[in-house]
Amino acid sequence: MSGPIEWFPELHPTGPVATKSLLIAASIVTIYKVIGHVLREYIIIPKTTILKDIDTLHTPRRGGKIPGRAVVCGGSIAGILSAAVCADHFESVLVIEAEAWANEHGTELPNIDDRVHRTTSSGYQTATAPRARIMQYYFSNFFQPPVYRAFTGLFPEVPRIINEFNLGAAVLGARLRMCFGGIDLKDPDPEEDGIADASITACLSREATEVVLRKALKESRPNVTFKTGVVSGFLGEGIGLAGVTVRANGAEEQVKADFVIDAAGPSQMSYSKWLGNAGFSVPSDLRLQYDAILRYTASTWTIPTHLHSKWPAPGGFKCGLVYTMSCDAESGDPKVLGFTLVENNQMLVMFGGASVSNLPHSLPELRAYAKNLHGVKSIPDWVWQLFDFMEEHEEECKPFWVDSSIPPLSWVQWQKIAQDGILPRNWIAVGDATMTLNPLYGQGIYKACVDSTTLDTVLRSISSSSYRLSNIPALFYKRLNPRISSLWDGGRANDYGWPTTIPVPGEDLSHNSWIRKYVRSCMMVARNDPEVLSIWWRVALMINPGTDIFAPWIALKVARYQLLGW
Repeated sequence: MSGPIEWFPELHPTGPVATKSLLIAASIVTIYKVIGHVLREYIIIPKTTILKDIDTLHTPRRGGKIPGRAVVCGGSIAGILSAAVCADHFESVLVIEAEAWANEHGTELPNIDDRVHRTTSSGYQTATAPRARIMQYYFSNFFQPPVYRAFTGLFPEVPRIINEFNLGAAVLGARLRMCFGGIDLKDPDPEEDGIADASITACLSREATEVVLRKALKESRPNVTFKTGVVSGFLGEGIGLAGVTVRANGAEEQVKADFVIDAAGPSQMSYSKWLGNAGFSVPSDLRLQYDAILRYTASTWTIPTHLHSKWPAPGGFKCGLVYTMSCDAESGDPKVLGFTLVENNQMLVMFGGASVSNLPHSLPELRAYAKNLHGVKSIPDWVWQLFDFMEEHEEECKPFWVDSSIPPLSWVQWQKIAQDGILPRNWIAVGDATMTLNPLYGQGIYKACVDSTTLDTVLRSISSSSYRLSNIPALFYKRLNPRISSLWDGGRANDYGWPTTIPVPGEDLSHNSWIRKYVRSCMMVARNDPEVLSIWWRVALMINPGTDIFAPWIALKVARYQLLGW
């Protein structure tokens, strides 16, 4: 008896048609992956990040340095980084800094015992910062790993200087240890992810960061000089600037410049005054601005060495993020709470948020604040033990409290007019002089690194002989815009989650809300999906481009969660 009749033998799974179909499918998948890889590696990463450009920082310039002097207005972090880049490309650099302390003592790490404490009218202890113009002087910094790469790329001396200041313990593998309003996400293991080296960062206070960078600048760039004074304006000359005016020692003087960088901070004086007075007509509608009504406080505790063995947090007494409860707009709670260990045995506790009133200024008030967080049920027991530790040893730890009210956040969109010949050809603005971001998201220093690294790439593309014919702002902002626009869009989307936020004129609080909801859903998926968690973690630390969390396979999982809840 013959076997079963095969009605359509050409469609049998072992037949040539099936084999051909499988080969076609495999080819499509392979082509899709290759195209995706090429698109990501050669277009998305170079265009939207500084991950590749960092490697060329402080490498020899071809064709010799550009004749003339660059003047940097402002000697804080953005100014220091910009000055280092300019020193690698120009014959000389002058940094003009308003505060004499920064130029006279700015390479010395202040002694904790020398801090000037005082009792406020409300009865709590605070401290007077030696840098009066730095609003967040006694706050902690969160460095994404590319920040530390940029620091050490510009300044190979940074690791040595950190060790000279006995701050070596602050260099560590990055950890987030974050809970987003009750969404608890565990850090993946960088060793298992194969990115242990790429995750190295430093956990320093704002105070120590500036000292380390300024010392590195002075030691490594002999062609950089410093001047104490207040920049009061620009000197226009044809299609460029001839220099700046400076008030110093009770008089005003003119300082010549072949290139001018505004790194003077959030007052954004180039936009509001300096360029206009120098004869350059800047449109009045160039600045986007919204107000999240941000208020927060930092409390600094110095933990004596003999108490380290009693430290209740997992992993022992080590620098880095200890615990962070971030805000979650979908829960309606704008409050944050974070504990960080930085240099010199200091613990910085930060709390506040959008329209948060009655911020704590005592340990009982801080404990009550934590108990009223929306995600309180997800706070681990050891955090409450940490509060007990603080209460038991408060007198020894000598805490003080510093308040900060954040002005409206803004972005001067120079890229809109940079190509039109309206701006001087030898000028740019960097740091807060271009964009101010919500400090609770820890992206300000990252943006300063993006600015300086982008400037380095632009100056490398210009020969010394053609510099005076080049339109620097056109080249700079064309490359910078796609690298910083996501910082603005993401932060604004989060801040628009609070009903008290005053939006950009012409927008309402629903603008770009899909970003906030998508990212939150991505975090919900990541709780139980190690692959999504790994990508989310890398994106949060700026190790991977932000577009990675919108990969089709992740978007499908997010859509499934949003539709089905799993």
